[in-house]
Amino acid sequence: MQSSLSDREERSLASLQDRKGHNSLLQPQQGFTLVELLTVIAIIGVLIALLIPAVQAARESSRRTRCTNNLKQLGIGLAAFESTNARFPAGQRWSAPRSEPGSYAIAWSAVLLPQIEQRAIADLIDFRFPLTDPRNFPATSQIISLYLCPSTSLVESHRSESGHLFNLGAIQGEGLACLDYLGISGPDKNAKNPSNNLKYGRQRGILIGTKGFPDSDKLTDPPPIRTKDVTDGLSYTTWLTECTGRGADEKKGNVDAIHGAWASGNNVTHIDSGINDEKLPQAWHNERIRSDHPGGAQFAMCDGSVHFLSDTISKKLIRALCSRNGEEVFSESPF
Repeated sequence: MQSSLSDREERSLASLQDRKGHNSLLQPQQGFTLVELLTVIAIIGVLIALLIPAVQAARESSRRTRCTNNLKQLGIGLAAFESTNARFPAGQRWSAPRSEPGSYAIAWSAVLLPQIEQRAIADLIDFRFPLTDPRNFPATSQIISLYLCPSTSLVESHRSESGHLFNLGAIQGEGLACLDYLGISGPDKNAKNPSNNLKYGRQRGILIGTKGFPDSDKLTDPPPIRTKDVTDGLSYTTWLTECTGRGADEKKGNVDAIHGAWASGNNVTHIDSGINDEKLPQAWHNERIRSDHPGGAQFAMCDGSVHFLSDTISKKLIRALCSRNGEEVFSESPF
């Protein structure tokens, strides 16, 4: 017996089959193929590789701008000091003649505080006692943001991440706050001035000390330096540069000095080496130009400007910028 479907049943069956076919077309594909997945991963990797250096460069640019602003403010403070006192601050002065027992050095970085809006800290200092004395610790332990370069990443082993000295052994100064900027007292004494081929000698800069002057052991202050003494021009004479990451100085495994503290009396140096010439830790211990900015270091000029100088700049040009009255003439421009 042959079965047959009615016309109505046939139409119902055909409609059902059409709906099933239509629904199957609407169903989404399940997942990616392996090739598609690898392609997406490769594209994301390339984008990340391009993005990370750009982000790092942007962050360093921001940090360098903040460093520039620090040095500008310090330059304004030095100019204000000269306006008030008719002389620039001594790079290094002494509490009493250096030959006297108990005398101690005081650097520009301690006496400049009122001019950089740190009067409250300055008022805590009793200059009748060494700045390393515990009685001055409430002041000398204070971090001063203008004294720290935001790009500093490598630090000496006796300098903490917070910017304080530690683990100094028998040397006073535990907990003192650090600084990354270095006062310039002139070019190295044995360097020759290219204008006359004579040695510069000591204290040919702005922030000078007493060493090298006649009867220096009897002096408390170096001769005053004023704007009129900068005959090379304020725009072409520098008084501050970077020596970032400094902490303490060691000799034969023992701490010998605390040059990296802003309360240290030794925050000045004569400049001989080029920018980032010396490797660490010698650059810290010898107080050389040292920066964590890629490719160079910042210099504050006496006219208030700040310039980033490449580490390829010649030593002769750097020395010329460090002297106030060398009358050097160069065909190349440092800026």
